[in-house]
Amino acid sequence: MATMLDYLYWRGDISFETDPFNEVDGLVLARLAYLPFDRISLKEKETIGAAVRKMKKLKAGVFSQEEDVRFLALLEDADRFNRLVLTDFVREHDEEAVKQFSAITIHLGGGVMYISFCGTDASLVGWKEDFYMSFMQDIPAQLEALEYVKTVAAEFPNKTFRLGGHSKGGNLAVYAAVNLPEDLRERLIRVCNFDGPGFPPDFIARHDFGAVLDRLNTYIPQESMFGRIHEHVEGYTVVESGETGVQQHNLFSWNVRPKNMKKLKETDSTSEIAYEAIQNILRNTTPAERKKYVDSMFDLLDIGTVSTISDLKTQFFGHFPELIRKVTDSSMEDHLENTEVTGKMVKSALEAVADAEKKKVNNLLDNMAEKLESGRL
Repeated sequence: MATMLDYLYWRGDISFETDPFNEVDGLVLARLAYLPFDRISLKEKETIGAAVRKMKKLKAGVFSQEEDVRFLALLEDADRFNRLVLTDFVREHDEEAVKQFSAITIHLGGGVMYISFCGTDASLVGWKEDFYMSFMQDIPAQLEALEYVKTVAAEFPNKTFRLGGHSKGGNLAVYAAVNLPEDLRERLIRVCNFDGPGFPPDFIARHDFGAVLDRLNTYIPQESMFGRIHEHVEGYTVVESGETGVQQHNLFSWNVRPKNMKKLKETDSTSEIAYEAIQNILRNTTPAERKKYVDSMFDLLDIGTVSTISDLKTQFFGHFPELIRKVTDSSMEDHLENTEVTGKMVKSALEAVADAEKKKVNNLLDNMAEKLESGRL
């Protein structure tokens, strides 16, 4: 099936004036935020084409997805995108504040901007901040996203804007939208959350989602796991992915048509089990338990020069003695608490699987009963 890479090849020569912005364009610009703009000398205002030409000189290892290399080449040749101007690139990592934040603004022409929020990168602080979403509201990146939109909107007061992002970036886009002051809400066109987490019920109850609800769009693949974390008051649209399992989180796997993404009627059992397991974990553990558990896990990983997932893979065995020492030095109380939380999480996941199997059996029995009643069996 076709992906956004095929879309760039098919329609890269068609301007927005000829064919207006569509949901696949939003997918492309959500992925754009992951590109390593911090590795090049990016000007205050620079076209996508110029930035891409600089990035093509970088080593493949600096890109987070192997498809990014082809993505760059197609963007460079795509007149639909290569003339768009980039501004206000920000990338921040703050281990003390547990914050990983990155965003960039793309000027679409016609007085419209697309503010694209990057999702979680490979840094350990980025992953730790993600886990903080399980017990903490208004995480640092969310607050930063709101301030970023306010700043860019003030910088370009005569422009309207779209917000979008993938994974955590999608959550940041929705967070910024529901917290915008009224005058900025009037300039908001649409928000696209691509397989990003939703929000806890108490957060939804305390915020005015209704003011922007008609402009919120969430898209998840059929086996979504990340996008099933917390609740989506706006609902969600299921998109077909050519991959399986966690690999469906990769936007390059999503199937597209010339003007939209290929939709499915519903998610499959994998996604439903993930959702139920996450809900069970949240019900069976307290925010304080989750915070202590996450902090203890990441404290263990605070070894040597390890700062990214890649470092962890390549340096793990070299730092193994230090890791063992840290485990040994931790108190018995911490061991017992972590074991208890781990047990609750495992039990929650197993209950979700058991419930899913029970539903399958009940559906089968209901179907057989219906056929017996109708004389079809």
